[in-house]
Amino acid sequence: MKRTGQRIVLATTATVAVVTVAVVMGAALFSLDQLPVDLPLIALAVLAMASVGFLLSVRVPANAVGWLLAVSALALGVEILGLAYAQGSQAFAGGSWPGTAVAGWLYSNLLSVPVLIMTIGIPLIFPDGRLLSPRWRWLVALVILSSIPSLLKAGFGSRVIPDTTIENPFYIDGLGPALAVIQLPDITGVVVFLVAIASVAIRYRRGNVVERQQLKWLIAATSFAAIAWQIVIVGEIAGSDAVTAVGWYGGLLAFSAFPIAIGIAVLRYRLYEIDRIISRTIAWAVVTGVLVAVFVGGVVALQAALTTYTQGETFAVAVSTLVVAALFQPLRRQVQSAVDRRFDRATYDAQRTVEAFAERLRDEVALDAVVADLHRTVATSIKPTSFGLWLRQS
Repeated sequence: MKRTGQRIVLATTATVAVVTVAVVMGAALFSLDQLPVDLPLIALAVLAMASVGFLLSVRVPANAVGWLLAVSALALGVEILGLAYAQGSQAFAGGSWPGTAVAGWLYSNLLSVPVLIMTIGIPLIFPDGRLLSPRWRWLVALVILSSIPSLLKAGFGSRVIPDTTIENPFYIDGLGPALAVIQLPDITGVVVFLVAIASVAIRYRRGNVVERQQLKWLIAATSFAAIAWQIVIVGEIAGSDAVTAVGWYGGLLAFSAFPIAIGIAVLRYRLYEIDRIISRTIAWAVVTGVLVAVFVGGVVALQAALTTYTQGETFAVAVSTLVVAALFQPLRRQVQSAVDRRFDRATYDAQRTVEAFAERLRDEVALDAVVADLHRTVATSIKPTSFGLWLRQS
């Protein structure tokens, strides 16, 4: 049974990969109505979900996280295929290709599957593949109950497939009013999402060191996506297409980062690198912000002060650039040290331990004392499972 399940996952992964590559190549060849960067980024997300889902399903088949990722990859891959087929049919044959309506229906209705899995399903069972307790089953039931009416209405209650001009082949007359009676309020989805986030917070609070490191990977990937979508909102409000595009493409990249972070966390490969990644990201963001402020402020101040003596902004830009270049290394060291003390304490303490050993080594002449000190330093900073020292005979 286990081998059969693994074969199914392998076949699903291979199919999704082939479909994704075929769709991207087809979009490039036939210039379908898509932004040039969208499809490759979505294809990358599908491949990441499929690859990590297959790997986890094979390595830890009892963990449902891998299976959910595989299902997400399959749903998203089929959705892309439906989109490409329906658009190709309309562009080149006036919608006369066989199965055009079914392809459009799949494109319109399958996106909710990976969205629900990524935003609610995986956070509820990450990282061990189980709910916090049997009492949390009510939330799973609420997710299913709240999703069924809207899914049925979108799939079977509309004469025209949403987001398309194609007639719905599965339309059921009179279903829309009936579903409106039993549909839960829109706020239900928000409540379910917040409860799923709360479950992650509860796991982090109760978890041991390893579980907290695993959850940090999930939180980091989720934060990346949240920041990207906030940039999209800012771009929409400001009316800046460039800012909106940056946030949109960042959000698409987050779909690839999410399964990769999950794979690292569940398999525990380089698990403790997350503290270093967080500290470096925060440090570089702070340094970049300070240097940009210094550069812009320097240019503005120098232009205002020297406007009667110089023409143009070349001198102000040159001086500001030199100031920023001089400030970069000292500022980076200070900011990185401050951030490490807060977000990467283990690395910071290890560095301090090694530096202290180097200072003591200058004054120590007894070989036995040096070896003992080295052993303590390695055990404190690196924490290896075993330690050996080879000395060359004189």
